[in-house]
Amino acid sequence: MLIPLSWLRDYVDIDISVEELADKLTFSGTEVEAIIRSGECPDGVIVAEILEVQDHPDADKLKLCRVNTGAAEFSVVCGADNFEVGDKAAFAPPGTRLPGDLEIQTRKVRGEVSEGMLCAADEIGLSDDHSGIHLMERDAPVGTALSALLPEADTVLRLEVTWNRQDCLSIIGMAREVSALLGKSLKLPDIAYEEAGLPVKELVDIQIEDSERCGRYTARVLTEVSVTESPEWMQRRLHLCGVRPINNIVDITNYVMLECGQPLHAFDYDLVKDRSIVVRQAAAGESMTTLDGEKRDLASETLVIADGGGAVALAGIMGGDGSEIGEGTGSVLLESANFDAAGVHRSSVSLDISSESSHRFERGVDIELADWASSRAVSLLVAHAGGCAAKGGIDVYPGKPDPREVSCRFSRVRDLLGVQIGDPEILAIFQSLGMTAETIPDGSCVVKVPSFRGDIRIEADLIEEVARMHGLDQVPVAMPSAALGQGVDPHPPRKVARCRDQLIGLGLTEIMNYSYVSEDLLKAFGHHDALRTVVLPNPVSSEQSHLRRQLIPQIVESLGRNMSRQVDRAALFEIGRVFIARDGGEIKEEDRVAIGLMGPVGRSGFEARRAVENDEMFLWIKGIVEEICRNQNAVTVSFTPTNDVAMESGWAVELSINGRPCGMLGLISESIRSEWRISGAVGVAELDLAMLVATSLETVRIESVPVYPSVSRDIAIIIDESVRHEEILGAIRSAGPVELTEIILFDIFRNKRIGHGKKSMAYSLIYQSVERTLTDEEVNGYHRSVMDALQGQLDAEIREG
Repeated sequence: MLIPLSWLRDYVDIDISVEELADKLTFSGTEVEAIIRSGECPDGVIVAEILEVQDHPDADKLKLCRVNTGAAEFSVVCGADNFEVGDKAAFAPPGTRLPGDLEIQTRKVRGEVSEGMLCAADEIGLSDDHSGIHLMERDAPVGTALSALLPEADTVLRLEVTWNRQDCLSIIGMAREVSALLGKSLKLPDIAYEEAGLPVKELVDIQIEDSERCGRYTARVLTEVSVTESPEWMQRRLHLCGVRPINNIVDITNYVMLECGQPLHAFDYDLVKDRSIVVRQAAAGESMTTLDGEKRDLASETLVIADGGGAVALAGIMGGDGSEIGEGTGSVLLESANFDAAGVHRSSVSLDISSESSHRFERGVDIELADWASSRAVSLLVAHAGGCAAKGGIDVYPGKPDPREVSCRFSRVRDLLGVQIGDPEILAIFQSLGMTAETIPDGSCVVKVPSFRGDIRIEADLIEEVARMHGLDQVPVAMPSAALGQGVDPHPPRKVARCRDQLIGLGLTEIMNYSYVSEDLLKAFGHHDALRTVVLPNPVSSEQSHLRRQLIPQIVESLGRNMSRQVDRAALFEIGRVFIARDGGEIKEEDRVAIGLMGPVGRSGFEARRAVENDEMFLWIKGIVEEICRNQNAVTVSFTPTNDVAMESGWAVELSINGRPCGMLGLISESIRSEWRISGAVGVAELDLAMLVATSLETVRIESVPVYPSVSRDIAIIIDESVRHEEILGAIRSAGPVELTEIILFDIFRNKRIGHGKKSMAYSLIYQSVERTLTDEEVNGYHRSVMDALQGQLDAEIREG
């Protein structure tokens, strides 16, 4: 949000530097993102009179101008067309330096000499207007420095206003904050005006059919208005706040919105059919064209402002093109209303339309502000549009809310902040913020919260106000203390921390994602079961409309984001929570760990140009999963082939620990990879975190290092493709003695000689005894038992040689 300092000073006396003010605001919770100097005209820019205008002989859109500065005449090539002979304009002679370190020089433009430049407002730092050259009044002295004729340069603060502080989305709201910080009084503008003619109630009828979504609607009528340009000072303030001036009527409604935070809308009274306004839900099949020229089909829950002919505005969002203010407008119907924040947000999202009005209503606008803002706007319209205000106003206010009271304990303020602040100072802070506080004998106070502070609901909110106003930089830094309560198990966080450290030790980088995902991302990974998906009732955006059911989609999305930024090698992991809907509306929450690999992460020690193949990537992801399971002391880990729509066919397995399913791993399908233009294989895994770390802290049994030598025997078998490595390991272990200490797969081979549907697998078997040196005869006997088991259990053929 942009706050011109000159406008802010209208409502509060500021006797400190802008830098000091920025620090005070930042340490009170409203971050000042930038201090912008606006309207500082460059030295050398002067007023010049346009003496002659001709078309450029070689360019249709350029003109040749002769200008007079009083001391000399210059020939200038110009691309604008908003001037004529006799106008006075901003002129930069050769040698002038403009913003952006642009030095104006004499040069040829399409064969014609241009000596200097006629400047637009944005080219000399006055505003962002580039629609034409900046013209002055015709009586402006030729040759005068432009800076001498312009208003004093202004300073603009760019603020980051948090979602809960809707009261700060206005100049007066920020003036209230500044007045509290500086101990100054708040000055409000005069809203008085003269009334004449018929009472408003005889000119228009107002009805609210949906009082839950429209809590208040006020209306006033002005006749005999003249639609012209708004005053220059008002246009300048709108420009400084980033709003484009249109005409005096529209500009005043925007000005008051920026000033106090209440959105307003002006209708051409003569175009309002049947002289009636109804606030209602859209009818079935109803549509309307908004001021941006778009025709919009309205859902039945969309709240609209309608006259006798149909919808004329989207409530709290944008007006329609059938009753807008135009050059022929003679009478104005002024709307100042209050709409439900959630309803405006839903309509704004569903219609894909946003405005300054919806931005404020979505955060909540003070319902008590509607009538004051209406009176303020009418007073400006009477002064600057020649309007005649009808008597009185209409204020439909179905259910005025009761004042909100919140209790606050003085001792709790001091204990929570760690600051010795007295009771009178706490009360003074509340009063400086527009609240009234009454002390009670038990060492606390009851605070009456003004309607514009919708964010203050509980005691903690009041304590936050004390912290802000006292100064967040004054709150001492202290190490938090915590005591372990009786019966509290300290092991779960230690287990998770150990797992995280081990994943980092394996070379993976931790990432964090929001728990919210889009529906499209869920469907891309095969999550079409709406009954098991948690849909957010009021999502911030369509990209965050569902709670995630799995970590893998966001892992892949993160890999794709890296790929789009020319990072083609990444090893990531995330520890997070997933949400699965159950029957009866219950939501099951699970903590999981996910891993994602992309690119040649397993061979980063040397350059390899070839793309990562499926088998290589699968071994990497499987190896990482096996290693993390081993580090977590998982005793029995097994893998079973499975199918998943998000995985390549034949490259997905289910992982079990001690016979219980724990998760899955595999390779992402090519169709999903193509969405992020990832050409190589992508390996992913997702495991149940609680099951994975269940045995993490168990005491490991230490065995003595064997002192006797080991003996190695190799074995190669030909077996059906359907037989898994895990089955072979099971057969070997079932026949092997206790002296069989290690089984290593070192080769997989396929060719035509072996036969179709067959594969050769070669293993090294390590035999070692802790009691003696094994003889060849003993090892040969063990090895023969293993071969017999492979032949008998798996119908394997032992390869000779």
